[in-house]
Amino acid sequence: MTNSLSAFSLLEAREDCELCLVGGMYRSRTAAFVGPTAEDTLRALGIDMAFIGANGILDGDVSTSNMDEGRIQQLAFSKADTRYLIADSSKIGRRYFCPLSARGLPLHNDTQITLGNKDEAILRYD
Repeated sequence: MTNSLSAFSLLEAREDCELCLVGGMYRSRTAAFVGPTAEDTLRALGIDMAFIGANGILDGDVSTSNMDEGRIQQLAFSKADTRYLIADSSKIGRRYFCPLSARGLPLHNDTQITLGNKDEAILRYD
């Protein structure tokens, strides 16, 4: 399940994947669906793992630049059994408009997934 049209497009051809695209208001800047329809869909579903991007990470606070996207990210984060933050090194030391409540959640570097670029990583929160 995703609210990202970009992620959906990357995964849609995979036959080993059942995929659900959450509807809602479309934000062309980020190719994501947000708003009450998307949030209601998330509320109705169980989430095993959430992968959430961040625009800023500062003093343990994780933030994003858009309130609508922040609300849907916060909802997915709060419902997920396992949470992953997707960020690159340019996000560290920055703070944006909409904080996500990841404050105080320990970062598990042992489950960090490093991407092709050394500066990009997926980090797990508990």
